[in-house]
Amino acid sequence: RLYADDGQNPEQIASVEAVKEVLAEWDVAETDKLLQKLEAEKQKRKEEQQMRRDAETSKLEGSVQAAQEEYDRIQKQLSHAYCEMNKRITEHDTAVGSGFDRPELTLQAIHDQEDEVEILKSKCDKAREDLANAKLKLREQLNEGLETNENLPGMQILIKELDDVLLRDVGDKIKDSGKWPLIIDRSSQAATFLRYRDTNYLNTLNTKEMEPNKVRLSLLGAIRFGKPLVLDMMEVDMFHTVSDRFDEIEKGLMDQIMDKSIMQEENYLKLIKEGDGPDYEKNKFTSYRTQNFKFWIITKNPYPPDYLLDRCYTIRIYVPT
Repeated sequence: RLYADDGQNPEQIASVEAVKEVLAEWDVAETDKLLQKLEAEKQKRKEEQQMRRDAETSKLEGSVQAAQEEYDRIQKQLSHAYCEMNKRITEHDTAVGSGFDRPELTLQAIHDQEDEVEILKSKCDKAREDLANAKLKLREQLNEGLETNENLPGMQILIKELDDVLLRDVGDKIKDSGKWPLIIDRSSQAATFLRYRDTNYLNTLNTKEMEPNKVRLSLLGAIRFGKPLVLDMMEVDMFHTVSDRFDEIEKGLMDQIMDKSIMQEENYLKLIKEGDGPDYEKNKFTSYRTQNFKFWIITKNPYPPDYLLDRCYTIRIYVPT
């Protein structure tokens, strides 16, 4: 039933007589049966894969729920411990005020309760981390099984997961990639979220915000105080244009940012100018803060250029409909 570009069918093309006979006598109904069988097997495998995926997802959801319950339980214990500590402090103050002659006893009670608080704080931190890791595994499982008609790049997350994925980098995914994040978000929710966090935010389409001195101080401040510099490119591919603007400040500056060599003292100190103020004196830059510098790029373009995807750890914000 199939014809080549020149209009010939398999029987006409066959050069061996035995093959011609088989093709001539072949019942096309058999082909339909084979195709139906193959399709049924394919569908069966797909259903089995989905069942396994659903079972794994259910298991991970159970792990998240258990981790959440454990975290909530320890939170309650910690809250109670703080209340008890405040009671011990009040009791001590009352006893001392009333002339109690053995304040060391009430002080010891305070110290004992302080120890309890510290123990529970440590447990709470661990429970919080366990919960975040459980959510990470579930997120990866859901992302792996996601079917979409759009072949969009990046790890897909919900906006509510941005804190764990981007700010806290649970699982060290971004750190281990060695790249800065590129956030694809057509909804603009990520831009709004990050604009009102402790970041230095630059809208690349705003000419005032992209003045060289403004850019220089934004970058320098992000390094000095150890916080993220955010570039919001909106719908426009502005990376080359932005790179040129950064080069006006220091030749090759964008490359230094992208390969993280800007975090080396000899590089970022070049950005300081006389008149920048006491906050930017050389002795005010400490590794304790500068090591926390981050560089994040936001775009509303669902298909960023390949050169940018190659240089970044791509995160895509998914908005359920």
